[in-house]
Amino acid sequence: MSPTKHIAASLAALVALMVFFELTNFDLWVQDFLYTPQSEEWLLSTSNSPLYFIFYDGPKKLLVFFELALLFVAIFFNQQGLFKHYQQGILIVLIALPLGPALVSSLKSSTNVACPYALVDYGGKLPYIGVLESYPEDSQPQKRQRCFPAGHASGGFALLALYYLPKSRRNKNKMLALAMIAGTLMGGYKMMVGHHFLSHTLVSMVICWLVVNIVALLVLPWRSMNSSVLD
Repeated sequence: MSPTKHIAASLAALVALMVFFELTNFDLWVQDFLYTPQSEEWLLSTSNSPLYFIFYDGPKKLLVFFELALLFVAIFFNQQGLFKHYQQGILIVLIALPLGPALVSSLKSSTNVACPYALVDYGGKLPYIGVLESYPEDSQPQKRQRCFPAGHASGGFALLALYYLPKSRRNKNKMLALAMIAGTLMGGYKMMVGHHFLSHTLVSMVICWLVVNIVALLVLPWRSMNSSVLD
C-alpha cells in the first residue's frame, strides 16, 4: 500500500482503538493477569536490574546509538553508491525515529491519564478513568499524570520506519517484524511492571506507524522530484 493508504488505515485503527477501550474495561481485564492483589506485586519488578537493563535501559541506549550511527553515515558517506541506493529510506528513518516518540511524549503531557500502579485497583490512590473522562472532584491527582500513550514502547515502534529502508517486499516485512517485536517487548515489559495498560501500548504503535507514513508521504515525492540534483 502507498503511504496515503497506510495513513488512512492508521487513523481508522486509532479511532477504533479509542472507542473500544473507552467503552470497555478490557484494559483492566488484561492488567489483572499481571498483578497479584494478595501480595500487591506486579508480574515483574523494576528492581530486577538485569531485566530493567534488557527491556528498558538497554533498548533506549541502542536506539540512540542507532540514530547517531545512521546520522553519521548520512553526513560522511552520502556520496557512496550504497547510501544513494537507500537514501530515501535512510532519510525517512532519520526523521521518523525521533519524531514518533516525540509526538507520544507530547500527548502524554496533555492526556492526564494515570499508570496502573497509581490506581486504587492496584494498590494506588486514583480511580480508573478513560482518556476522555475527568477525575472526580474528590479524587483529583496532586500532579498531572503522564501515562498515555506509552512512551517507552514508542521507541521500539518507531523502528517501523525501517519498513521504507529495503527495496523488496520480503525484506520490508522482515523490518516490520523486527519493529513489532522490539515495540512489543518494550511495551510488554512496562505493562508487567504496572506502568502501562494495553491500550497505551497499542495507541503508541499506531501513532508511530502514522508518523512514519506521514514522513514517507513527504519524503518520497520530494526525493523523486529532486533525484537529478541529489544523485
